Amino acid sequence: MKFHRLYVMTATIAALVAPGLAAANDFPTASRVEFALDCIQNYSNNQEYIYKCSCLIDEIAAKLSYDEYVELSSFSRSAAMSGERGGMFRGTDQTKEAVKKYLGIVSESKKRCFIK
Repeated sequence: MKFHRLYVMTATIAALVAPGLAAANDFPTASRVEFALDCIQNYSNNQEYIYKCSCLIDEIAAKLSYDEYVELSSFSRSAAMSGERGGMFRGTDQTKEAVKKYLGIVSESKKRCFIK
């Protein structure tokens, strides 16, 4: 009988914890690697940033779902474009809020990962 209770308790805990773990790790591996490689390249290919950039995408993934990340990072990249093409994205309140939210998350995550 003790074995049965232990089994039920373990299964219950696993069922409660598993959705949170899955949500924190819903970024495809290829997207994480692409982000980390771009980040490393931005910091002069310094080997130290392999760990820091991996930390950065992990921190971002903990705060955003993958769909949110794609949307917010796309707005941020588009708004950074120069000229008329970027102006289309800079002009709306929705885009401004999305860029502000994304850059805030990135900034906070950089601090946690010791990236200047």
